[in-house]
Amino acid sequence: MKTILLTGFEPFHSNAVNPSQLIAERLNGEVIGGARVVALTLPVVFEEDTRRVFAAIEELHPASVICLGLSAGTGSVDVEMFAVNHRISEGSKALHPIESGGPAAYFSTLPIDKICAAIEERAQLPVRRHGYAGSFLCNHILYQTLRYIETHGIDCAAGFIHIPQSTEHAAEGQPSLPLDQMTEGIRAAIKAALHVSIS
Repeated sequence: MKTILLTGFEPFHSNAVNPSQLIAERLNGEVIGGARVVALTLPVVFEEDTRRVFAAIEELHPASVICLGLSAGTGSVDVEMFAVNHRISEGSKALHPIESGGPAAYFSTLPIDKICAAIEERAQLPVRRHGYAGSFLCNHILYQTLRYIETHGIDCAAGFIHIPQSTEHAAEGQPSLPLDQMTEGIRAAIKAALHVSIS
């Protein structure tokens, strides 16, 4: 049976709950589209995030790695198209390369259009084909995961999906979507990633 590695992040800053972690934990162990989902919660710490993902890839040999992350200011599900070779320095707003001499960007190898269509159809969620995953851990994990897969010759697709805060845990006035609905959307995304019909 194929395996899907599904990652989420721990809570960070003022976000006491991270829905990416909750969704990954909810789907852990499910068989979706003929593949078993294995969830992994990542710390919000540069390098420790990649250490855990790389180890999981080597152990599980997944068909796809789907990383989830919180974008607290958005009200839609954003399927990221690429990751860029920069990150914010700790304690400042300065940017520096993730990998000196590395490619400027890596493109997601997931079927983005199919995933967007599946999320919209199955979960009735607002969804966008988005540019890149920012300058913090979300972009970092996507860039490094795609780089690791490429440089190690691993047959595995990978990509990143940003989600808003869950309605159940959002602050007043904060953009959000219901947790159950977002979970169903990620189920649909997994099926689409495996090229399995969502019907």
